[in-house]
Amino acid sequence: MTIGNLNKSTWRCFFGPRAIVIGTLFFWVGSSLAQDPVSSPTPSPAASVTPTPPPAHPAPDYAAMLSAALDGGLEMFQKTDPATPEEFRDYLHLLGLIVEMKTFKEERATSTQILISQTAEFEKAIANFKPPIFNADTGLDVFDTARLDLWQAENWLDVLKKIAQSRIEQNRISFEELKKEQAELHSLQNSDPPATPQLAWQLKLQELRVAAAFAQQQARADSSSVTADMKLQEARIKISNKYLDCLKGHVVFPNGLLEAKREQTQKDEADSTKTALELENQIKALPSTGALRRFPEINSLLMQGLETQIQISEYRRVGLLIRSQIWQARYDIWNATDPKSFDKTARAVNERMQDVQTWRPLVASLHAKSQDRRRIAQALLNNPNQKAPDAIRQLVEKYFTQEDGALSNWETSFDYLVQLITLANADLAERRNLLNMSQKLDVAAASLSGGMRAFWNTEIFQLNDSVFINGEIVQRPSPITIGMMLSALLILIIGGLLSSAFSRWLRSRLTSRFSLDANTGAIIQKFSNYFLLVCISLVALAVVKIPLTIFALLGGAAAIAVGFGSQQLVNNLISGIILLFERPIRIGDIIDVGTYAGTVTSIGTRCSQLRRPDGVEILIPNSVILQGTVVNWTLTDKHVRQEILIGINYGSPVEKALEIVTRIAKSHPDVLKNYDTNVFFHDFGADAIVLSLLYWVDKQVVGTGNRVPSELRLSIYNALNEAGIALAFPQRDIHLATAAPISVQVLPPSSN
Repeated sequence: MTIGNLNKSTWRCFFGPRAIVIGTLFFWVGSSLAQDPVSSPTPSPAASVTPTPPPAHPAPDYAAMLSAALDGGLEMFQKTDPATPEEFRDYLHLLGLIVEMKTFKEERATSTQILISQTAEFEKAIANFKPPIFNADTGLDVFDTARLDLWQAENWLDVLKKIAQSRIEQNRISFEELKKEQAELHSLQNSDPPATPQLAWQLKLQELRVAAAFAQQQARADSSSVTADMKLQEARIKISNKYLDCLKGHVVFPNGLLEAKREQTQKDEADSTKTALELENQIKALPSTGALRRFPEINSLLMQGLETQIQISEYRRVGLLIRSQIWQARYDIWNATDPKSFDKTARAVNERMQDVQTWRPLVASLHAKSQDRRRIAQALLNNPNQKAPDAIRQLVEKYFTQEDGALSNWETSFDYLVQLITLANADLAERRNLLNMSQKLDVAAASLSGGMRAFWNTEIFQLNDSVFINGEIVQRPSPITIGMMLSALLILIIGGLLSSAFSRWLRSRLTSRFSLDANTGAIIQKFSNYFLLVCISLVALAVVKIPLTIFALLGGAAAIAVGFGSQQLVNNLISGIILLFERPIRIGDIIDVGTYAGTVTSIGTRCSQLRRPDGVEILIPNSVILQGTVVNWTLTDKHVRQEILIGINYGSPVEKALEIVTRIAKSHPDVLKNYDTNVFFHDFGADAIVLSLLYWVDKQVVGTGNRVPSELRLSIYNALNEAGIALAFPQRDIHLATAAPISVQVLPPSSN
């Protein structure tokens, strides 16, 4: 027996009972098998407790009981048994369940025997195995068939093993249900004999529940069908492996086989084209069919079916193109001399697989729509108000049969295409396993390089660019890839660093050559940096091929974003530009802004930087500086006047004190000599004569704010002490009211 014969005969027989086996497996989940509780013992999944089977007596004819109950109905049934409508429905359900399971048990026994006989055929074929006879043109087909059989058997065997494992829990549950029903039955049987027809009916109904539960437990406990199927799959695996062992190393993929596959594909394409033309002719001829003019709804349904067939024809043509590409890919895999080409072929096969997988939901959708149209057409044909003649019925059946055939053929082609792609992936895996370490490293490097190249060229989105061609505006798509975006980002980063460095160098160069002030140098640095950044951005856009016309579309959105989301940022940016050009403050100025005071060290596009005398850096938004009140101590002149107040005692020589203070102030090195230094008799204070010293200093000299006043105060203090002039301090005179004598009393010390 050859594997070809197995596929055409044994496999065909196998898939008939396979449907029964699948139905059995679904039944094991939700229902059970009916069996006579008298003729079969109760299986027990637990060794501890076993339900007592019903006593041996002739098995009731449940089918006859069901038929009699259905024929007589509830009223007839209540003449013998006082059943309520709910109990009668329960009674019918239990009888139907038992009858159905008994029939199913027979079918399952038949399918089990078929599986056993097929297993015997396979075991006989294994014992009498002979190597297959093949040539260069047929070897690959035999090899592919053997691999598909092996994969199918392995997959189904895995499913059967999982089902066998799940049935253990199902068997336990059904066993518990059976024990529960039997316990209820024993409780009724052990009580006094039923004194009323109602109690007798309840006992009868409970016996029927036990029989149904017993049948369910029997169904879940019987694993003969699963065991037979597992043995069959194991035999399939053995014979497939034998064929593969004989074929490995002897199968080739000649060029003649590829040409034969191409010729077959071309023939199928020609047939598909011919079918599409015939369908178009049918669409043209359908409206003129005289018999259908009285049934426009049916005519519309048939038209939709024909359009669906044309759509299927187009899908088939695409599938044939993919099939030709997969055969070419398999030929390249089998005859490849450079292992590095495997990665490219693998990517092509995977792309085709993704294309094909998108059709899977479409197949089910078209089937569902076809069935819906068929049901609607049948309803219209059976309309009692306008019954259709037999000719119309035959015509409708002909069209729907034609549509079903087209769907079936396309589904077969789809399954074949999936198998072909699976075989191509298996070819790749087998060829890669034959590579040595050096070749595997080369393939890995090529795969990594190809993956990076594919990632680099991955398209993110497309932009439509308007170009003029022959005086007309044409929309040209411009794809944007990850590589383009990364290149643009790299250009922006490197260009930004170079632009910043160049602008700093330009500022330093021009400042040293033309003696520019710090503020002018900052303006040159910033705007040269901005100009270079704009140029770099244009270069980056040119590299990624993003047309500038895209900003015409984005301009409105950008304006809205700036107006609502970035108004504060833009406000600070414009304020910074105004500060740089109007120059109300400059780098190096000493200013007071609100509660902050310090030296301006930087004027940025968003904020300005102040440095306080204690070294703390403060960032103030430009809009705050421009809109608020700013005290600039060095706007037009860096010289400022300071004041020191001195208090001396009343009775001190004021003229001498004024002379001493004037001499000390003028002798200090940081007090400006080209400005007047004055000392005035300032005020008659509450505790002292107040003198006022006014002098000028350079504000930009370090220490003029604290050091110079401190040194002057110390010198004045020492000089006035040497001159015998005392500095005043707060004094208070206390006056007591003495209009009456003051009473003075001496108290003895307390005992504590």
